[in-house]
Amino acid sequence: MNHRSFSLALWIAVSAVALAQVGCAYKAGDAVDAGRSTAITVGTENGSIKGLAKGDAEVFLGLPFAAPPMGSLRWAPPERAASWQGVRDGTVAGPSCPQMGGSPVIGRTENEDCLYLNVYRPSGTASGASLPVLVYVHGGANTVGGAVQIDGARMAAENRVVVVAVNHRLGALGFLNHPALAQQAKDRLAGNYALLDIKAALEWVQRNSGAFGGNPNKVTLGGTSSGGTNVCALLVNAGTAGLIHAAIISSDDCLRDVDTVAQSEARAAAFAAKLGCADPVGVATCLRSKSAGELVTAGGAWNPHVDPKGFHRKPAIDAIAAGEWRPVPVLMGSMREEGRGSGVAFANFTAQAYAAWVSRLVGVDRAPALLAAYPADKYAGPYALPYVIGDFITDSGMRGLGGCTNLALARSFARQTPTYYYQFEDPKPPAPSTPPGYEFRASHGLDTPFTWPDSPHMAQSSSRFTEAQWQLSKEMTRYWAAFAKNFNPEVPGQAAWPRLIADGSLMSLRPGGRSQASPVAQFSELHKCALWEKMPWVLDRGER
Repeated sequence: MNHRSFSLALWIAVSAVALAQVGCAYKAGDAVDAGRSTAITVGTENGSIKGLAKGDAEVFLGLPFAAPPMGSLRWAPPERAASWQGVRDGTVAGPSCPQMGGSPVIGRTENEDCLYLNVYRPSGTASGASLPVLVYVHGGANTVGGAVQIDGARMAAENRVVVVAVNHRLGALGFLNHPALAQQAKDRLAGNYALLDIKAALEWVQRNSGAFGGNPNKVTLGGTSSGGTNVCALLVNAGTAGLIHAAIISSDDCLRDVDTVAQSEARAAAFAAKLGCADPVGVATCLRSKSAGELVTAGGAWNPHVDPKGFHRKPAIDAIAAGEWRPVPVLMGSMREEGRGSGVAFANFTAQAYAAWVSRLVGVDRAPALLAAYPADKYAGPYALPYVIGDFITDSGMRGLGGCTNLALARSFARQTPTYYYQFEDPKPPAPSTPPGYEFRASHGLDTPFTWPDSPHMAQSSSRFTEAQWQLSKEMTRYWAAFAKNFNPEVPGQAAWPRLIADGSLMSLRPGGRSQASPVAQFSELHKCALWEKMPWVLDRGER
């Protein structure tokens, strides 16, 4: 199971209720506010597109940034989209890339014609307005999700920025690194197609954002969870020079969820065998003969991979630490209890099983110190062990989400570039109702509705916001937009967000106007980073 599996389950649970309450706007094939909107037309390099007004924003959906990755373009680098005649309908979202579904908002899809993006801008924006551009990559463990998770209309309208949400290939279609496919490729490389898709979207932004009033010289690339993983990879890639001028990384440490060549090829071999494509002579032909539905059903966990001769040549965290990247300003952070939701899977654990789990992760020699710091009886009640395991997962950073490895990454950035660090600290964000009585607190993924409250994926959560939480949501969107505008998140009338310098301060994001700068030392003490700094990185995901 991928370490982000809880966030997927949470997203599915939230989405199910969202559909019942707010409908399925932004799903492929649906128009946006068609009954009360005015058409707007913009000319792109491929042709004209008609969008719609949504409140004080203008929305353009389903823009192709690359050719459909089908036929000979399956498992190949993206190519430029073809031009069209007439005016394209930009009131209908393009399909999300093939995925198993589970979320009723996207559902199962087998349509490989999926390399689309959505553009949001303030109403009345003229071509050449030179507004900053925020390009955002969705989360979903690189196996589910889509641009429809990001509704940028509110952020665009209230903060005068252009927001671009992008699809990319998922699962095996986005990451399959099989040697047989590499042998067929012009560059003799396979895998990392999703990273190439995002790069192609950034290149499209360079060529076309000006027509929508955006500034191609002020592009911030942001992503959450697996979206953050992909941002990390692109940030250190030589081929993205001039495409990224700042970065936002939420709930990722630029370390985990990235395979070696051997790991990715082992995944590919197991996947091919599962599909009955084990014959070395005809494996590529066999794989290409499978429908998207068959590939999706075969499932699997999928990651980018590092290949010294390929697109992603060095682990991002190593490249950043070594200064082998083009430094740009960074805003990054995580949740106070990132791993609390992952603790649900350990609801029937015993203290003995917990001790064995810790020993397996860190070794019998180191386990006593960690069991003393995270005792089985730290909490009381029916979820005592899930809660302490959640703390262990959070603080160790073992699933790449937050805690001490997230802080280590922030410090590495801060030594080289303006860096702004945060921790999301709302103790009661809207969360699933199961298991009964479980206190999720600030678990992984529960911050996303605060940044993008109007997406159908997030609207059920935001519909439960208190007044204090709405205030936090508005503060966060302003901070994010200010960073895209000025490469620092200073907002008049909001708590000053200091640049991270050595062990200075981070921003504690709290509801009700209580956000404030807090000492990094408090974060380090909370997450027991002095202890974890003495330990090797825990790279085992700790799945049961």
